Amino acid sequence: MSTVDSATSVPSEWDRLWNIVCDTPDDFSSWEQLIRVTEEQGGGLTTASSPESITRLESVYDHFLQKFPLCFGYWKKYADWQLAVHGEQGAEKVISGKLQTCKKLCAHSTAQQTFERGVVAIHNSIDLWNQYIDFKMRHSASNQEIESLLERAAACVGLDFLAHPFWDKYIDCLENRMSADPKRVLALLDRIVLIPMHQYARYYEKWRGIRNSMSPSDALDPATLEAFSKEIRQLKGDIPAAEFEALLKEKLDAQTSSVYKTTQEGTTARWVYEAEIKRSYFHVKPLDKPQLENWSKYLDFEESQNNHDRIRALYERCLVPCAQYEDLWLRYGRWLADQNQLEDARHAYERAAFTFLPANRPSAKIALALILEESGAIDQARGTFTTLLEAGKAHLR
Repeated sequence: MSTVDSATSVPSEWDRLWNIVCDTPDDFSSWEQLIRVTEEQGGGLTTASSPESITRLESVYDHFLQKFPLCFGYWKKYADWQLAVHGEQGAEKVISGKLQTCKKLCAHSTAQQTFERGVVAIHNSIDLWNQYIDFKMRHSASNQEIESLLERAAACVGLDFLAHPFWDKYIDCLENRMSADPKRVLALLDRIVLIPMHQYARYYEKWRGIRNSMSPSDALDPATLEAFSKEIRQLKGDIPAAEFEALLKEKLDAQTSSVYKTTQEGTTARWVYEAEIKRSYFHVKPLDKPQLENWSKYLDFEESQNNHDRIRALYERCLVPCAQYEDLWLRYGRWLADQNQLEDARHAYERAAFTFLPANRPSAKIALALILEESGAIDQARGTFTTLLEAGKAHLR
């Protein structure tokens, strides 16, 4: 880390804190103090603040979030500061998903860019995705862009046991901004009601109510309607339309009950583990042993259910509060490798080795080198092993 060049004098308290975090980058408390001091300089940053002051704030946030990327609240604070010092126009320079540079902002990140960096760094943060969606809804007139962002978020957080704030936002956006067509809301609920989560019953009641307000032919998705129709005709042959609709309604009602029962059972089975989670966010303070044991048991359970997407989602969720625990990173990498997802296993080991674990823990680097070797990246594997050996010699000296 290097301090920011500035033509103005920097407060001595800022210098003191900056030197501390440069010397001991794991000192979370000093980072928090440094951010506060930087934000308060000159009575608080505004659009009238000097370029040097703005650059200094951005540098502090950039260095902090590089070191602690899972602190979702600071990504939101950083984006808020971007808006405060650059104005809203900086958030609106978006074309085809890429930021357009304008001269006034060429040296600065924008709020849009900061949110993007945030949801890449901690892609399973429900709070951060919701904040990003709110930001996008305020600053974009394009429903297509907003729906695309909602679908990106759904892929990242939709399976979370506590995903209801996100799904509420998606439903509300459909109902009140994008379309008044109940079929679109129903299609979304068709997906949501299959997910075991905290407030599954509320979504089920809404889903059932919409289905009951429609004819069976309208309430069923095309694939299910075709399958049910085929079953009825095979059993009954050609029958009057009224009789066909009545039989179709019976099948719809049976499906509705079956979905509730399956989702309820899945939710109840997971509630045992969810109830024991005391900290679901990242913090430098260690977790106690019962918390670690609960995450391990939860992963055991989810793996036993053989749903790849849910298993992966739980690993990613676990590795936010457990980011500093090498054994869980190694377990995740092994699981990915067992699924023949070597590139993803490599990425997991890289995150563990170079972002979240202390340099004196070599196991993730060894696992990374082995994955690189297995993938055919021999030179990279050799380089990783060489780095480990040199670090070991330096430690012995």
